[in-house]
Amino acid sequence: MPRLQSGVWKHFTPAIKEGRETFMCNYCLKTYTKNATKMQMHLDKCKEYSVVSQQSPGPDGSSSASIPVPSFSFLPSATPGGQFLIDSVDQRSQAHADECLARAVYATSSPLTLTDNIYWKRFFSVLRPAYCPPTREVLSSHLLDCEYDRVQSQVHEAIGKADCVTIICSGWSNIKETGTIIYVVATPVPLFYKSATTKEQTYTSTFIAEELKDIINEVGPQKVFAVVTDNAPEMMAAWAQVEEAFPHISAIGCTSCGVQQLFDDTVATPSMTALCRRAEQVVRYVKERKLLAEAFRCWQTSNIRNHTANGTTLALPINSDWTGVVNMFTSLLEGQNSLQEMAVSPTLDVEASIRATVQDAAFWKGLSGSRNLLYLIGNYIDYMKREDAALSGVVHLFSQLRYHIGASLSGSVLHSAEQKAVMASLDRCQEFCVKPIHAAAYMLDPKHAGQQTLSGEQINSAYYVISNLSHHLNLDEGKVLGSFARFSAKQGLWKGAGIWSSCQHVSASTWWKGLCSSEPLSAVASAILQIPPATGACDHLRSRFCNVKGQGSLPADRVQKLVALQANLNLFEPSDCEYAPLESEEEKKVSFQSETQ
Repeated sequence: MPRLQSGVWKHFTPAIKEGRETFMCNYCLKTYTKNATKMQMHLDKCKEYSVVSQQSPGPDGSSSASIPVPSFSFLPSATPGGQFLIDSVDQRSQAHADECLARAVYATSSPLTLTDNIYWKRFFSVLRPAYCPPTREVLSSHLLDCEYDRVQSQVHEAIGKADCVTIICSGWSNIKETGTIIYVVATPVPLFYKSATTKEQTYTSTFIAEELKDIINEVGPQKVFAVVTDNAPEMMAAWAQVEEAFPHISAIGCTSCGVQQLFDDTVATPSMTALCRRAEQVVRYVKERKLLAEAFRCWQTSNIRNHTANGTTLALPINSDWTGVVNMFTSLLEGQNSLQEMAVSPTLDVEASIRATVQDAAFWKGLSGSRNLLYLIGNYIDYMKREDAALSGVVHLFSQLRYHIGASLSGSVLHSAEQKAVMASLDRCQEFCVKPIHAAAYMLDPKHAGQQTLSGEQINSAYYVISNLSHHLNLDEGKVLGSFARFSAKQGLWKGAGIWSSCQHVSASTWWKGLCSSEPLSAVASAILQIPPATGACDHLRSRFCNVKGQGSLPADRVQKLVALQANLNLFEPSDCEYAPLESEEEKKVSFQSETQ
């Protein structure tokens, strides 16, 4: 058997065993320390090794790697009773495999170091021994650029086919005083469009307005009907500049951001702050003392058996969202009996201030009422972040929120002046979140027909929006308003009960497009009802940015491309061409004949 001292390394897989670098034979799995001579001698005698790696010209003139594959029970033999199958990968197949692997890595948010992992290398070797997976450097450069360009063309194609799009914009700052602004184009499917990383001094309303106007011009001003942003002052200040440049576009605030501000204002009241401080003191005191923590666990177990408690443990407000404080309050309330038993136990040494808090009935009453109030507000935050949240639901949401908050304030720890402050915060929240286009969406949503609770001012503002969009869409305003009158009075097309029951089974925009497309109002209504009420899509992307940045030091443009692929790849159905064979049947025949000769 010929000796190939220079190529010996590719027949062994490096690994770390008991702190030492070792090399395992790819054929019989025997392990050696790093010694080229001994490893070559092993290859000469290895019964599983028969054919040496070689380069042979492929049918198209390109080179193809041939690798001997050991005859394990799960691999086919070349001939009956034979020991090896000669595997080969030509350049074309290698490139196609790299593309598919890269796409899978990007779509699943897998680490770019995946292909450097020894276990993944062995897995690829079992599937296709001759295939050499791309390195981290290749995954983060050439392959990333190619896949990004391919998916971006799909994004632009989807935007081009949409009849109504919304620009969603949200930003945040990090400790290095740089801001990252995310821009999403909803078709209504939320597609990641771009991001901008800026220094704090350039994070101005003018900068944001110019960015938004550039995106609007890129995707086509005629099909953009709204811009949705978070509640940063710079964002809100940019609204007027956008609306001045494009009079048919409505700039609105993210509803979940507005309600989150209401939650933060409520927690920031002096009485609620004091309650949070007392609650956290109790939780920390018990959790940080091993004897008390174990006693609490035992008491909880006993109370669970007596059906006076559940298995919840004490929780600190570690979450940055609204659930942190609510979870802490809930854990205390569910452990109340255990904590009170511990406080009076003669065998446990509990600090006097903690004992006084645990035995204070007013503390528990305020904790319960305040938890209910905060939980109520928090639920509305999550509700507006849902993918199925509708612009038409915002008006109804605030009427419900106002009613429930008014009923819950009295049970909280807030005194009268603080309760008034919370209601004032609710007014500011509603002013930020509810605009004329929300009123128009509410009036046009068939699910809210017959439930009109709008003020005269809101109704007039809705008429103005409908008229304005009619002109923008080159529709006859009189015919559009006449159609709206028939819709409101349930006459003509809307006279039967069947058409109204159908709206419970489809989205409002689909209802207008599908069943009411013959009406002049249809184009206006379907456009308005496709507008999302919140920047939830940007919030999901923000977490993706943090995860990608955590993988290592990548340039900002690489990070943006990775996030764009992670977000957008899963929104498009794979096309047949992505999996089409790379070779024709004739090429396969030539390749087969070449390999068998």
